[in-house]
Formats: sequence, structure tokens, C-alpha cells
Amino acid sequence: MHKVMIIDDEEMIRWGVKDLLDWEAEGFAFCEDGRDGRDGLKKLLEYKPDLAFVDIKMPGMSGIDLIQAARETGYEGCFVLLTGYSEFEFAKSAIKLGVKEYLLKPIDEDELGECVRRIREELVHKEGERSYHSANEDIAREELFRRIILHMDAKEILEEQMKRYQISFGEEILCAAILTDREMLSRKESGEFQEKVKYFLNREGLYDEKMVMDNQIVLVSFGLDYKRWVELLMERNERLGRKCGEGLLIAVGHNVNKWYDLCYSYEFAQFMLKQEFLFGHYDVLSIDTIEQQQKTVECPSTEQFVMLIEVGDLDGIAECVEKFKTYCMKRLMKEMDIKIQIMYNLMIIRGEIEKKYGSLTGQIMKLMEDMNRAEKLNLLMDLYCRILQDMSRQIGSDDSGTVIKRMYYYMEKNYSKDLKVEGFAKMFNYNSNYLGKIFRKEMGDSFNNILDTIRIVNAKRLLRETDMKVYQISEQVGYSNIDYFYLKFKKYVGISPKEYKKEMISE
Repeated sequence: MHKVMIIDDEEMIRWGVKDLLDWEAEGFAFCEDGRDGRDGLKKLLEYKPDLAFVDIKMPGMSGIDLIQAARETGYEGCFVLLTGYSEFEFAKSAIKLGVKEYLLKPIDEDELGECVRRIREELVHKEGERSYHSANEDIAREELFRRIILHMDAKEILEEQMKRYQISFGEEILCAAILTDREMLSRKESGEFQEKVKYFLNREGLYDEKMVMDNQIVLVSFGLDYKRWVELLMERNERLGRKCGEGLLIAVGHNVNKWYDLCYSYEFAQFMLKQEFLFGHYDVLSIDTIEQQQKTVECPSTEQFVMLIEVGDLDGIAECVEKFKTYCMKRLMKEMDIKIQIMYNLMIIRGEIEKKYGSLTGQIMKLMEDMNRAEKLNLLMDLYCRILQDMSRQIGSDDSGTVIKRMYYYMEKNYSKDLKVEGFAKMFNYNSNYLGKIFRKEMGDSFNNILDTIRIVNAKRLLRETDMKVYQISEQVGYSNIDYFYLKFKKYVGISPKEYKKEMISE
């Protein structure tokens, strides 16, 4: 139903125009009337009718001035001027404002009917053109996102196309998801299913972009963390199943912060989709699905790997990967279980590293693809180790300040270990004496004093927060000799560990 408005200072004219036709039968519904030029302009811009009848002569603002003011705001509706014989020549000047129809007062019923029907045909034609152009633009936009997701074109080419369709992501979180029917994983006919799903998801507002690829619906979300997206999909899952049929499977990728990394989110969603045999009881698959399965697993943590990557300990990375290999062998883990665990670890580790050091480049994704195809455990672990070591090399720096910061971070996390400057010198390929000097210059104190400070701070924390014995705390913070621990504690705190604990209890 098209909207129509009449703007005339004479109430009888307004009522007369309304009574002359069966407006509903003509496909029109009236908005609120305008009582004069200024009132009419305000209501015109508020209601934005498809058609407006405007009296040429009104107090305060003429019909011509009203139309001109409306056009300047971008209003594109149709105008019909209501005019008398004396004003007819003046009314012709409105042709430059796009006024194509004029009705002389008193208004003739037949002339009004013919005028309305001509305008209705014009409106229907315009809507058809808009629909056609919109449909073509939607197809082109879908193709653009397909090329982004599949990384089919150079970044510069894709950016030009994005400008054309006025697509801009800024610093938004992006995430890809894949929807399919479990049964359709092995058959081609999916048209009806896809249409049902797209209609439902569009109504629910659960995506920003969609496309069909390989008989699967691919969705893209802007600015919505994957965890929240998973929650929304799970909330709607029951209704989605009722509307679209049972057996719907959704795989959600991880978050990315750059539009040209959207392919990685899609690849992980594809990876999750392929794990249906492991997680067949889930309707929505994501990184969290894997995490739920791995809560009791005792193996080198992602935090350990992140720490080793940051300090540049390539040998330590290799040792940790070897421990993980031994863990897998002792527990007779299945090949796919091992690969899923590694993929999960890499997604978490990469996220933590990129959060601090920016996007990683190189062959990481290629190596991850090679891992999926690896048929031997030794080859799989070799690729895993190479990826982690490549991450470490990429964030590495010859800048001494960066080296010292990485040393200090490692000391904070590993103060209980037997740490020496010589060990760090080997890690970073430095002369140990030189490294000790630049450490003192950067930190304002010697390596050993800084290490003692970190250890004593943690000893104080354990004395306050736990019931551990003093000798236990001594070992916990890295002092194997209890007497040496007493000396260091009194040096930095001024009192003994036992005296400190008594003071904390009395407070």
C-alpha cells in the first residue's frame, strides 16, 4: 500500500479530495494532513509519503517553496499541485522540481482518478527497477564476500570492490559460520532447505552477510564475538529446527580483526564441520566444543607455549612438543583427536600472540593445512613445532629493549626455576656479559637483584594467602637453601618470613 498525503490550508479541499476516490482500491492509504505550508513540510519529512497533493497558494509557505525545500532534503516522492486558473502559469515553473501532474480547482473526480492511476503505475515501475537493481547488487555483494572468504583476489583488488559497495569494517570483529543439513552432507539437492534457513535467519537478524557455497550456507557476522554468536545460534536452534527440519548442523569459526583474515575463520568453521563424527551430539560446533572435551587433559598448556614463543626459546618449544607427542603415544590417542587438540592449541596461541604483537604472516596457515594431511605422528609433530617456532621468529627482534622485556616476562612466569643470564644469552644469541650489562641499564638493577625481588614478592604473597610452611615456600619461589632464603627475605623485607606471617595474621 502506497502512502499519500494532502497539504492544503482549506479543510473542505482536504476532505473533498479524500471523498472523491476509493483510495484503498487504488492502492493508497492516507497519512496525516498538512494544514499549511510549514506544517505540511514538517509532516511530509516525517511520514515520507509516496504521493503528496500540495496546494500552490498557502499562508507562510507556498506549495512551490515547500516542494523545493523537500527536494533539498533528498525527498524523492511524487508531487501533484492543486491550483486555480490564475495560478496555472506560475505552477508550470515547478516542472524543474519534478512536478509532473497538476489538478485545477475545483477538482474533477475523473481527472483525479486518471492522475492517481498514472502515478501508481509510475511508482510500481520504479519499485520494480529498484528491486531489480537491488537483487543484482545483492548478487554482486555476495560474490565479493565469496572471494574474500576464499582469498581469491589480491587485497588491493578486493578493497576497490569494497569501496564500490560501500563496505567498511574498521576494527570490528569478524566471524564466519557454516550451516548445513546433516543429511545433505552426502547429497546435492539443498535449494528448499537453504531458502528456509536464509528466511529464518534474516528474520532473526543473526547475520550481516550470507552466501551459498558448495551447497552450504555461509554467514558472516560483524562486531559480534563468536562466543555471543554461538549463544544466539543455540538460543534459536530449537525454532530453527522446527522451521527448517531436524538435523541442522552449524559450525562457527574463530574471531578475526582484519577483513582479509576472514578466510581463516571460514577455514576453521570448515575444519569443525569435518569433525561431526566426534561431536555428533552437538548442533553448534566451535572452539568451545573442543575446549569442553579437553578440560581434563594433562598436557603442555597453551600458556606454556605462549611463554616459550615470547622469550624465543626454540629448543624449549621443541622439548614441549616432544612431551606432547609422548603424552599422545602413552594414551593411544586417535589421529583425529590429536589433530583437533593441535588445531585448538594453535588457534588459542595465535590469538594470544597477535593480541600483543599484531597479525602473523608467513606459512602458518599452509603448515596447518599440511598437518591435516599428515599420515605419521612424527611428521605431524614436526609441523606443529615448525609453526610454533615460526611464530617466535616473527615476533623476535634484535632490539635490546625488546629482548630485556621478553627476559623479564619469562622471569615473572618462571621465577621458581634455576634462571641464569647465561641461559638467556644462549636463547637470544648474546654474549652473557654484554646481556648482563644491557639488562642492568634497561631495568636499573642487576639480573640477580631483579630475580630476587620477583621471588620475594611471590614469597610474601604465599605467606599471606596460604598455610604453606616456610621451607615449602622457599622451594616454591626458587630457593633450594632455606638459610639463603631467610637472608634474602630479611634483606628485602627487613624482617624474617615467620615474623612477616605473624604480622599479617595479627592484622
